[in-house]
Amino acid sequence: MRVYWKWVLLSVPNLLCGLLMLLSTVTPRHARSNVEAWFLYFGIEDVPSLLADKSIDSWIYWIAFTGFCAWAVRLYLRPNLKHGKLSVMICEGEPWVQADSGIDQSRTLQGGGKLYTYRIALINRDDLPLRNVEVKLMSLEKKPPNVSAVGSHLKLRHDRVGSTNFNIHPTKDPQYLDAVFVDVFSFFLGHDGSSFLRLTSVPEDLHCRIPVDTYEVKIMATSERGEMAVAEMAIIPHPEHIPDFRLLNMQSFPGAAHSSS
Repeated sequence: MRVYWKWVLLSVPNLLCGLLMLLSTVTPRHARSNVEAWFLYFGIEDVPSLLADKSIDSWIYWIAFTGFCAWAVRLYLRPNLKHGKLSVMICEGEPWVQADSGIDQSRTLQGGGKLYTYRIALINRDDLPLRNVEVKLMSLEKKPPNVSAVGSHLKLRHDRVGSTNFNIHPTKDPQYLDAVFVDVFSFFLGHDGSSFLRLTSVPEDLHCRIPVDTYEVKIMATSERGEMAVAEMAIIPHPEHIPDFRLLNMQSFPGAAHSSS
C-alpha cells in the first residue's frame, strides 16, 4: 500500500464534487434554498440573495456533477491510459514460457519431468527508469484452499535472494528482451503424466501445488512515483499441450507526477 495514498489524494476533487452534489439536494433546516440552509446551519446569517434563490441548488448540483465527471474521465478512464509509462506484456516462447528439463526430483514428483515457467514482462515506455517497482498477485479466481500467494510479491526471473523492489530501465529492444521478467506460474509435467501448477510468489512455498485448471489472475505493478499497471490474465489448460497463458486486459496509469527528472 506504499503508493496508493497518491491515488487517494488525486481522488479528493471527486469527493468534494460528490459532497457538493449531496449538500445541494438536502437541507438541515427550513430555508428558501438548500444552499442558504447550509449557510444558516453553520451560523452565517447574512446570505446573499443569489445563494438564497431556489434555482441555485440545481446550478450547484450540475456544476459539481460536471466537475465530478470531468475529473473522473481525466483520472481513471481510457483517454488517460495512453500516458501510462508502465505496461505488462505476454508473448509466446522464451523467456515468457521457459522449459527446464533438469528438474530436481526431490522438489517435484518421483520419476522427474519437465517444468515450464510462465512469465510476464514489465515494460517501461518512458525515457527514464521507473524506480522501486513492486509487482503483486492481487487476486486468483477459483482460489484453492491453503493458497497464501494472493497479496504477495511475485518472483523475479532467476531471483535467489527474495528481492521485491527493483528498477525498470527504459525498454528499447523491439522484442522487449531487455524488459524485467517476473514469474507468475510454473507448470510441472511428469514423465508418468502427472501434472500440477504452482504460483511463484515470494516467499516461495515449494509445497503449495494447485490443480491444473483454468485460473484468472490480476497482477498489479506500481512504482515509487505512482505509475501503475494492472493486468488481468488467464492460464488455460489443454489436453494435448501445455497450458496457454493469455493477457485478457491491461490498464496503465501515469502516476501522481509526470516526472522530468
